[in-house]
Amino acid sequence: MKRKNLLFLAIAFLATFSLASCLNDDYESKAKLPSAEELKAASKLIQGSYQGKIYQYGLNDRTGKLEKKDSVNSSWEIKDDSTLVIRNFPSRMLAANIKDSVLRKTIAALPDQEIKCAIGVYNVKPILFLAAPYAINLGKMTYKGQVHDISIHFRFDPSFTYGGYDTESKTTACYLKGVGVFVDGVFDDLATSPLTTFLIYSKPKL
Repeated sequence: MKRKNLLFLAIAFLATFSLASCLNDDYESKAKLPSAEELKAASKLIQGSYQGKIYQYGLNDRTGKLEKKDSVNSSWEIKDDSTLVIRNFPSRMLAANIKDSVLRKTIAALPDQEIKCAIGVYNVKPILFLAAPYAINLGKMTYKGQVHDISIHFRFDPSFTYGGYDTESKTTACYLKGVGVFVDGVFDDLATSPLTTFLIYSKPKL
């Protein structure tokens, strides 16, 4: 548990520090950026298959604080220097913050989803990477009494949607922010409550 907490804190602190440096001190940050060779080596090191858990967090209606709502075993793979694939992502988690009860139940009843993310390593000590999930197209569903094309989108926020790899324990962790509902290709801000936070955390790399 201590190792896990330390890894999370390190990811949060170093990601924030790294991004702030790029924004506030352009010259100095450029001087400290990893070389192309270092980034390539780090990208290759983290490639492989992982087993672990997906944790879902949401706001407590009473306290307004973030708390764990759900968790499930899962697996994922960093296939190359730009692709992370998360398997067995429960549809019930994707539907958790959808307000419309019919749409929520319909999505929650779907099979587990596979989520593909574009990733890019930007720091090597420790290894940190940005993660941008692609949209999940769910097909035609009934929403507000009519049939529409429904898709789920995650939010990409460089200050929050990122991950890290601990070279000592060979574990990885990644934060994702979602879920937003798109109806016929248009974002419906009335369809969801505040965005859910997801954390994937692995056992040592296989």
